[in-house]
Amino acid sequence: MFRIPPCAVVLALCAAVQCAAADVHVRAEGANLLVQFEGDANNDWRLQVSTDLTNWITQTNFGLLLSGKTTNAPWRSVGPRTNAHQFYRGLKTSGLFDPAVFHTIHLTFTQANWHTLLGAARTTGSNVYCSLVTLDNGATNVGSGARYKGNTSYSFPGVKKSINLEVDWADPAAKLMGYTTINLNNAAGDETIMREPLYFTVMSKYTTCPKGAMARVHINGSLWGVYSLVQQENGQLISQRFPGNNGDRWRTPNAPIGGGFSGSNSALALINGSTSTSTYTPHYDLRTTNSLASNAWQRLINVIYVLNTTPTNQLRERAEEVLAVDDWLWFLAIENIFADDDSYWNKGADYSFYWAPEDGRIYPIEHDGNEAVTVPADVTLSPVQGATGNNRPLLFRLLPINELRQRYLAHMRTVLRKEFNPAALTARINRFHELSIAAIIADPNKGFTMATYTNDLNTLKTYVTNRYNFLTNHAELRPLPPIIVDVFDPITRPTPLEAPFITAHVEPNGADGIDSVWLYYRDAAIGRFNVTQMFDDGAHGDGEAGDAIYGGATTNYPAGNKIHYYVEARSANAARAASFHPDNAEKDTHAYFVTNVIAAGSSVVINELQASNTGTIPDPQGEYDDWIELHNITDFEADLTGRYLSDEPNNPRKWQFPAGTTIPPRGFLLVWMDEDGRAPVGLHASFKLRASGETVYLADIDAALNAVLDSVTYGPQLTDFSYGRTYADPSQFAIMQPTPGQTNE
Repeated sequence: MFRIPPCAVVLALCAAVQCAAADVHVRAEGANLLVQFEGDANNDWRLQVSTDLTNWITQTNFGLLLSGKTTNAPWRSVGPRTNAHQFYRGLKTSGLFDPAVFHTIHLTFTQANWHTLLGAARTTGSNVYCSLVTLDNGATNVGSGARYKGNTSYSFPGVKKSINLEVDWADPAAKLMGYTTINLNNAAGDETIMREPLYFTVMSKYTTCPKGAMARVHINGSLWGVYSLVQQENGQLISQRFPGNNGDRWRTPNAPIGGGFSGSNSALALINGSTSTSTYTPHYDLRTTNSLASNAWQRLINVIYVLNTTPTNQLRERAEEVLAVDDWLWFLAIENIFADDDSYWNKGADYSFYWAPEDGRIYPIEHDGNEAVTVPADVTLSPVQGATGNNRPLLFRLLPINELRQRYLAHMRTVLRKEFNPAALTARINRFHELSIAAIIADPNKGFTMATYTNDLNTLKTYVTNRYNFLTNHAELRPLPPIIVDVFDPITRPTPLEAPFITAHVEPNGADGIDSVWLYYRDAAIGRFNVTQMFDDGAHGDGEAGDAIYGGATTNYPAGNKIHYYVEARSANAARAASFHPDNAEKDTHAYFVTNVIAAGSSVVINELQASNTGTIPDPQGEYDDWIELHNITDFEADLTGRYLSDEPNNPRKWQFPAGTTIPPRGFLLVWMDEDGRAPVGLHASFKLRASGETVYLADIDAALNAVLDSVTYGPQLTDFSYGRTYADPSQFAIMQPTPGQTNE
């Protein structure tokens, strides 16, 4: 067997790509070569072959192969080597819900009446034992729980029902390529079976939305049908978008109570002026319970109250305090473009949202996608549907604010240009068709003829073309926004003392001039952005006045912070049409880091460290862990309260010394680098040392701008040796016999 490290090339055997992602193993078995990918068990891989390392051909008969540990990762034959100089490489897919992958999923039930049991479990929320779930890439999971799901789709005739699979039902630690729950949707009413995957593939690029693909499903050894394979709307989905998932996750009912779909009781409307919890409990379903949930209803009602009662001239500012406004505008814009009947604009229900504790705001979550691009009359749906009614508060309260209306329309233009247009979306449709057509022909439970399929496929393509033409020629979308040619980071990485300038090259679009240019910035992964105007006046870091370069300053931030920012330009036309850079902001942004300030001198230095300790000295818990030794080089006690240790140059505040931490005059202090912060005795940092080498930093308190007091860069370390300042010259470091807690020898 040959083991090929990442990015290595071995003549006539293998070339592995996707550096640091997987190793490729090749072995001979008779006349055939077998291939195995070693790496993350959540990833699967395509195999490509080349004879010149330039032209690569995908092995279409090989399929996909899951990676894993060498002891359990599957092997698969690639067939005989046909060329003495033949090379192989692996290309990673984007995961279980890769829209370019058509998985085969096998379900095996031991119960003779499994169909009846799945139907009963749908109403009780229980599960039916499913003895095996296996994918064509070699992944298996034993002991999953299954049940039928859905409302309208469940009522469709035939045995092909939508299925919910809880992969971790029997074993709480089990996952299928990283996921604990997946959905197999029967796409009732959609003969192409691709509308939901198309919709989710696009929306998930811009806002929180499940991912979707297509799959062939076998039950008890027989082909059962082609399904829409969809990610579960759960805490895992939330964690992919937010720092955590311990906020409030809400779902609105499919059939709203009171007024039906024409009403607004589930659409964040203020019901009869009430702020009583009992008024709203029939119209919203709180899906999470956690330590914060006791105030969940009050938080929701506050959002509803702010949205519906704030005076219009104050709403732009107040709405941002309780709603992630830009996320909602993306969500609403894409629902409208795809004319989704299971939507906020149509039903005022059957959608989800999430309150994020990190910034105290509510974010939208797409829930259902099987009724997108289906209703012929919706081809001419107004792009601002709901803005003039009174039953969809998010639309009729936010869109009359022109700044938000133009932001919403700018997001529409982005999706139309990049995704929802005849060229781009038809290519996706054709790809789904190519992947699934053979299985759809063979599907014994599809419930339609292939003539109907072909007609629906053509209807879908025509729908996309007609909808695109209608929107791009609509009066709301015709005004031209400025062209943001490029955006530039600060010329040098700023320190905490500086408020750096961001610059942007902005040009008029056609005859319309430029009304204004704006800079949005924040120092967190989520949350509200600060905003300041940018100018082309020669006084804002923008070069010469009138040179189409606009400049604006952020503010000063602590060292190590990552500052996210984007730029908006507004046209001088009557609409004040807007454009953004990047054009899918706020989900994506530009960013820069705040660098460290170097202190002039320090009373405490990093004196010695050990990155591979197997028997030198145990910590107070008896474990042989990495350690760093600090030395007070003065005749006075040194107080480390509020100072930091780190191994990341862009994050000097990685681990903070507890209050009251001191070093006596000329004394030493050991910090255990073991990620064992709960240990009751000793100082235990939140990170470990790399035996292969890195740089460690001692940083000052926040009030001193986290200036670097000392740093040590070291290379590969020897086990049970240390790296420390030499006795002869403390400015020099060397590998030495460890002397923790005393002068280095």
